[in-house]
Amino acid sequence: MSDEDFDLPTDFPTNIDINNSKPKSPAMPFLKKVMNALNLISYIVVLSTYLIATYSNIGINNLSDEELLNKHPTLLTPNYKSTKFIWGVIFFSQGVFAVAQLWVIRCRDHILLVEGIGPMYILASFAQLIWYVSFAYGMLITSFVFLFGVFVCAVGLLARQYQTFRKAEMKIESKNAADMVVPGTLAQKKEEFVDDGYWLLRFPFGIYAGWISCMIPLMLSIVLSTLEVDVVVLVWVAVMSVALLTGLSMGLLLRKENGLPSYSMPSAIAYFFCGVRVELEAPNDIILAMYDEAYLNLLKNVSAIAAVMLLVTAVSRFGAVYLRDRCMKKEEQDDEYDATAGLDEVDYIQA
Repeated sequence: MSDEDFDLPTDFPTNIDINNSKPKSPAMPFLKKVMNALNLISYIVVLSTYLIATYSNIGINNLSDEELLNKHPTLLTPNYKSTKFIWGVIFFSQGVFAVAQLWVIRCRDHILLVEGIGPMYILASFAQLIWYVSFAYGMLITSFVFLFGVFVCAVGLLARQYQTFRKAEMKIESKNAADMVVPGTLAQKKEEFVDDGYWLLRFPFGIYAGWISCMIPLMLSIVLSTLEVDVVVLVWVAVMSVALLTGLSMGLLLRKENGLPSYSMPSAIAYFFCGVRVELEAPNDIILAMYDEAYLNLLKNVSAIAAVMLLVTAVSRFGAVYLRDRCMKKEEQDDEYDATAGLDEVDYIQA
């Protein structure tokens, strides 16, 4: 999509015809309504599958998700209660998104939905459904492939949102649209503004992508364990997975581009490490039979250190960004005051 064809949503007020008043195709509103409806249907289907797998007596293939995890224990399996909690947060936030993107006008026309999400959530939900079912029926390689598909869609969705806002900023700057309000971009107005687009359209998928990122090494460990790979290899896979996830999270927290760190995805990963640490405090009999105590202590320490590092970094980074923004706002207010005072003095002398 070229910049010339890039359309901003109609709820962003502007004095400039940034889209050159190009007529909208009648098919576009209908297509958008269909996509919004499919988003809601996808959410309902995946949520129903999760509820059946977690809370029903029959589960999927007569196995609940807790029984599946106990059947395939790994060094990266988080505590089950923590797993249920994070999925509850994910489905609740996605449920708010699914409702808002249909009936809340501001959300329905938001640039993050119109251009940023597209079909990615529908594809992720479809892949997640197959992941659930194939895992329950013991098709572990198929399950891993579709889980990786969920990961690609979730991360791709976040990447689309990021690129969408960057294009919007460049479009606005190229048109000198200084008075245009685009929530979340650097070209927004200076006055106080709460960007509900973040909580409705970005936060649900940041948490989702973070947790799915953790499920990738977990499912890989399950597949390798089923293939009877050597225990030492499984330990190295677990340790390297913690290192890679920590590196990914640090990159998101410490990135300097536009001064906008990402907190939701690293927070989900840190939470995963906490769940792993808690689970390894009282591992099941299969884990105790497979691994020496030294290996268990290694993973306990590595996961705990990684979780603390991420949480401390997130809190300190948030504090630093907050103080920076406060200082910049104070400097701008001082500059405006000085400029006004200077003009008043000139007028007084001239008078």
